[in-house]
Amino acid sequence: MIRKAKREDFKVVEGLFEFIKSLGIDIFNDYSEEKIFKILEYVFVSDYDRFSYKNCMVFEKEGVIKGFSFTYHYDEVEKMKKFWCDEIISHFGLKEDTIIFDYDEVLEGEFYLDTLFVFSDARAEGIGNKLLTEFVNSGQSKLSLNVAQSNFRARKLYESYGFKKDCEIFIGHEEYDHLIKRK
Repeated sequence: MIRKAKREDFKVVEGLFEFIKSLGIDIFNDYSEEKIFKILEYVFVSDYDRFSYKNCMVFEKEGVIKGFSFTYHYDEVEKMKKFWCDEIISHFGLKEDTIIFDYDEVLEGEFYLDTLFVFSDARAEGIGNKLLTEFVNSGQSKLSLNVAQSNFRARKLYESYGFKKDCEIFIGHEEYDHLIKRK
């Protein structure tokens, strides 16, 4: 079943950490894995971060979270950025320019799929498709997501849902295609 995440769904934080670590982004050069994990726990239970439980849907089977997605609207970006800059940086003693991801991944007017993750022991069960279908059926008029240019399998999946390339965006250390779907 797909449901809204709850504050106590810390299994999501484990998967989010695994996903972010796999990208090899710069924050791992400056801070310990333990500190980054604590940051993710903190932002997950917050109300304002992009990785807040409020922006998360989980796929749960027999009481176990098997996958999740984070989505938000462009209109929320400034509030999320302010929360990060005003609270997270000072609370965790981070350098002023520390970020996990830039905030320019979503463009004006878009409802954005930030992260879609399925735990390795649940892959190939259609969970990613179900979470993506939930996003597509959100009722928003302009959907967007980014896909690494090297990720042909994911691109094929997104295109099968009607997403089309709009532009290119550099995230972390890789070029991504920004895909949109209008209703």
